[in-house]
This record gives sequence, C-alpha cells and structure tokens, in this order.
Amino acid sequence: MWLKVSNKNKLLDNKQYIFAYITGTSLMHKLNPISKLIFLALLTVFTFLMRSLILLMCLSIIIIFMMLLSQISFNMLLRKLKILFFILIISLILNLFFNAIPNEEEIILFYLFNLKFLPIRKLALYYGLRAFFILFTLYTSAILFTNTTSTKDFVYSLIRLKIPYKFCFAFMVGVKYIPTIEQEAKTIALAQKARGFSLDRIKTFRKAYAFISERLIGILVSILRKGHTTSLSMENRCFGIYKTRTNMIVIRFRARDFIFIYICLSLFILGTLYIFGVLPFPQPPSLYSIYLNLF
Repeated sequence: MWLKVSNKNKLLDNKQYIFAYITGTSLMHKLNPISKLIFLALLTVFTFLMRSLILLMCLSIIIIFMMLLSQISFNMLLRKLKILFFILIISLILNLFFNAIPNEEEIILFYLFNLKFLPIRKLALYYGLRAFFILFTLYTSAILFTNTTSTKDFVYSLIRLKIPYKFCFAFMVGVKYIPTIEQEAKTIALAQKARGFSLDRIKTFRKAYAFISERLIGILVSILRKGHTTSLSMENRCFGIYKTRTNMIVIRFRARDFIFIYICLSLFILGTLYIFGVLPFPQPPSLYSIYLNLF
C-alpha cells in the first residue's frame, strides 16, 4: 500500500516534468534569465552553423555536462530524454531507408543484413546523424533553460527591458501551461488507472481509440477550463488598465552575468571563425575517414 502511494506521489512530483522549473543553487540558477536567453540564442545559431558530426557530438556532451552541473541528476536527465531518443531513432531510421534523392554515384557504406535493397548511404547517414544531434542539442538546451529559470523571474527580466507587460504576461501564461498540460495528462492517467481503464486492459483497436480519445478530450477540457478561469481572473482584476506597472521583485544584472555573456560571445565568435576556416587550426576528421581507417 505504501509503495503504491509513493509511486503516485512520484508521478505528481514537479521534478518529473520535462520543462518545469526546479529550484537549485547552481550557477545557472543564479544567472539572469536574459543572460541564459542570450546563451540559448547563440547556441542555436552555432549549432546550425556546424557541419562536423564530431563537433556536434562534443557540443551535445558539453550541454549534458552543464545540465549535470546545474543539479539535474543523471537519472532525471534520462527520464526527460527517453521520449526524445525514441523519436530521434525513428527519424534516423527513416532518413536512412527513405532517401529523398537516390543517386547511383552516391557512396554506399554497406548493405544492412547483406540485403541489396537495404543500402546504407553515406549522405543519408550524414544528414540523419546531423539532424539527430541538432535536435538533441536544442532539446537539451531548452530543458537546461526551463529547469533553471523561474517563469516569473524571466517575465520580470523582460519587463526590465521595457517590453510591454501585456506581452510578457501572455508569454508567461504560454510557458506556464507547458508543464501544466503535462501535469494534467499525468493526473488524468492516474484517474483512468484508478477506474480500471489502463493500457493493460487494451486489447483491440477500438479500445485503444477510446482510451486515447478520452484522455485527449479530458486534457483539452481541463486546459480550456483553466484558460477560462485565468481570463476571468484577469478581467476581475482590471488587467491592462494601466500602460505601465511596478513590481516588488526587481531582477538586475550582476557581474557574473556580464562575465557569462562575455564568455559566450567570445566562444561564439571564435567557434564561428574556426568553422569557416579563418583560424589556423586543423579541422576535425570526418566520421567517413575514420570509418575507412577502421574498416
């Protein structure tokens, strides 16, 4: 009995949600949200500029290391990434076997299971792995940002940049609803399981369709109800009647924020110059050359 209760409390724990804020005392938690947003923007641009798979793998490892330093445990990280791994593996397989532009002159690395109709092409494998690491880097960096940044602090930082508070509040509501939707989905799943309507009892396509439709309808109704309640609360409090407003919490830039932004900009400029061959440093070897040396 105690085990079942603890499992339910674990499902309702805030740390189980992918994009929910987790309190902590790490450096990423102490940074200004605008500093982390600049880091996220530079990382996104730099990720799309990179062509080397080895550099993309190194960048993914760096992001994982930063997440571990930000008090996100390895087990928690695996739970947050298991859905992404499933999607990316399926995408990689589709990229390998459904090449959009097959070419007779394209290099074929090998045939899967020695079957002539299952060729593994060099170009298809490259683009599949590149898409894999780009999505992985962007997804993990988004988790790093949301898990270490309070939504309220982020909105207060945007207001300090003279952005109208109406847009800031709309953005906060949108971001706030992401973990809310996930929480509602898990709560409805527990309610369905308590009523004996779980995945274990689904044996036909009709029952599977009913199971999915009831869960989606329940989540949709719950979110619409919360949105309606939020709009009524805003209207009753005369939200937006004034052009400006004051806040009790003021998010300021500190010395560590300027140092962090300076380091990010410096690494971005040096990395961009290295990618385009401006800096006199050797480029990393391609995975294809490593494959030829090994096989």
